[in-house]
Amino acid sequence: MSTIKIVLTEDHRILRSGIKSLLENEDDIEIVAEASNGIELLELFQNGTINANEVLLITDINMPGINGIDLIPGLLQSYPNLKTVVLSMFSNEKYVLKAFKAGANGYMLKNVGSDELLFGIRHIVNNGNRYICTELSMELLDRQLGRSYVLTDDLPEVDLSKREMEILSFIAEGFTNQEIADKIFTSKRTVEGHRQNLIDKTRTRNSAALIRYAVLRGIVN
Repeated sequence: MSTIKIVLTEDHRILRSGIKSLLENEDDIEIVAEASNGIELLELFQNGTINANEVLLITDINMPGINGIDLIPGLLQSYPNLKTVVLSMFSNEKYVLKAFKAGANGYMLKNVGSDELLFGIRHIVNNGNRYICTELSMELLDRQLGRSYVLTDDLPEVDLSKREMEILSFIAEGFTNQEIADKIFTSKRTVEGHRQNLIDKTRTRNSAALIRYAVLRGIVN
């Protein structure tokens, strides 16, 4: 059984000590280095203290100096085999998406149970897969289900003509009535009429609400 080597980056000393104590109780896990912020972590890699291509980095997001997520792309450029897990108290999906877009292999909340933390680490290192903790997965699912309810229950279904769909897409891109008129070779007044018809059909109050309707209905991205 190969040993999972971990670099732990966390600015809260007590929390870092707790995570370290938990992980070091496992026969297949070794903490090879610790850092309290991103700058210390970069120094560890740059001075050759650790082989970054052979470790799993566990990092917080909010740390003095350098954001934990912002560290990842640069590290992966220099050490393409580095695996990273973001361990954070932030459950907002924008952080989750940003972390995975940056190249993270996992995202877990700081209140995750010890069994799941260990499972996630092993799942990433041994299987090469990405991992999101169960609580966060359920939160994200509930949000998506909530959005689906909004679509089916609160928003009217309307039949839009090909021309209305075209104009709606231009509105969503932020073009003015005159700019849309120039693009489709018609008059500004005609576009204004289409815009008002779209607002009336969708029972929205203004252009901003119209765009929101179009996004929630999947008419535009």
